[in-house]
Amino acid sequence: MVETGFRGQGTAPAGHNPGSCPAGIGLRCMTMSAQKRALVVDDSRSARLVLRRMLEKYDLTVDTVESASLALDYLTRNRPDVIFMDHMMPGMDGFEAIKAIKDNPATATIPVMMYTSKGGDLYLGQARALGAVGVLPKTVAPAELFSSLKKIGLIRDRRKEKRQHDEEGASERAEDLQAVPLPARTPRFTEPGMPSSAAPKDAQELDAHIRRLLEEQSVEFRKDVLLSMETVARQIGQRLNRELEEKLDALQPGTTQRAPGASPMFVVLALLLLASLFLNIYLLADRNTPPPTAAADDRVPAADLQLASEAVRNLEARNAEHAASLKQSWLTTGWALNQELSYPFNEIALDEQRVDLIAQLLERLSATGYRGRIVLETHAGEFCLLGDQESGFRLPPPEMTLDQCTFTGNPVQPTDSAAAHQSLRFANFVNSSPLLDGEGLSIEVVAASREDPLSAYPEKSDKTTAQEWNRVAADNNRVVVRLEPE
Repeated sequence: MVETGFRGQGTAPAGHNPGSCPAGIGLRCMTMSAQKRALVVDDSRSARLVLRRMLEKYDLTVDTVESASLALDYLTRNRPDVIFMDHMMPGMDGFEAIKAIKDNPATATIPVMMYTSKGGDLYLGQARALGAVGVLPKTVAPAELFSSLKKIGLIRDRRKEKRQHDEEGASERAEDLQAVPLPARTPRFTEPGMPSSAAPKDAQELDAHIRRLLEEQSVEFRKDVLLSMETVARQIGQRLNRELEEKLDALQPGTTQRAPGASPMFVVLALLLLASLFLNIYLLADRNTPPPTAAADDRVPAADLQLASEAVRNLEARNAEHAASLKQSWLTTGWALNQELSYPFNEIALDEQRVDLIAQLLERLSATGYRGRIVLETHAGEFCLLGDQESGFRLPPPEMTLDQCTFTGNPVQPTDSAAAHQSLRFANFVNSSPLLDGEGLSIEVVAASREDPLSAYPEKSDKTTAQEWNRVAADNNRVVVRLEPE
């Protein structure tokens, strides 16, 4: 369902084209056609209502829809001047909707502003990489909204000019309005359940009207608060359950099978305590009743102490071996991923099967108890290619020389920006993975400068073949994984 309203001019149906003027309307239609139009996409009715009221203060015509799929359907028949897009919505989310809008040549030039409770430099970079012009919070201030609208050229301070124009054209508008019967005045905007009759006639009717609006908005806010509290309570409950299970496992070592060397300090302390007990018994016996011979006095304690000393050394060796094995497993995992995280010249670094490999690495590290950062260092190779942006790029024949290539660089990742090296699929994975809760594991994306490549390129000359150059470029076109434990 599309909800639409014209500030100060009644309500227009969905699909209205402000560019077409019925015969006989004259100057009034010209004013309406010059009015800018905004589309608000949000599954929260209260959020749509609040933003619509703020936009209408700047003389914008505001249409609202409750899902991304309805927004795409709306864009097949309308061309708004700006789109305000929520992120988390049922079905298609905001990032997917932006990608669909920018992939369509008919709608690619429409500026899209994210209107969401999310924030941060990483989220802003992801949104701009997909084509959004900026991010506005749900609690946006009027000054911030005005600045954003002014930045994209939708409004400017023309109040004095507008008043002068109104005074000069008052007589002309009066003549136009006399030829056309005016419809009954309706509210600035309509929401489901709002009466479409004329404005309230007296104070009691106005008071009842406002109370109904406040009650509807209060219900929507209450629903949003309850959903947020339910989500937070579920997350806290899951974290408390995990911590409780870990503490129960630590308090009951005999009920679960542990890997060798899992708790070496407990065993070491037990053996040291046993050795101390033997030594104390011997010293006590030596003090009360002397041994029969000196040979027996030297033989018994020496054997016990040697046994305890050997047990301690064995356990220390096993503990060191276990720690070294665990460290080596982390290094081996990183090395294996380095071998598999190279990617073709026509793909983004963090996309396709690289996302699946990173997800598998995340699960394995979480299972081993790893805590710390996973640094993904993206490297972009400079390839020798044939073609152009319109027809596409391709690898040249192996025998062709470097000077015969029409393009040398990376057409998919032209800049060394971390946001440009991340796909929509990777961004959704980072935002939705339950393992990345900010407490144990975290992912950081770092874009390496191509001025410092992993492998040095051959000399740029007419003697260097495209095959030699692209072999080095393919080696540089990869994602390097670094593990930084806490």
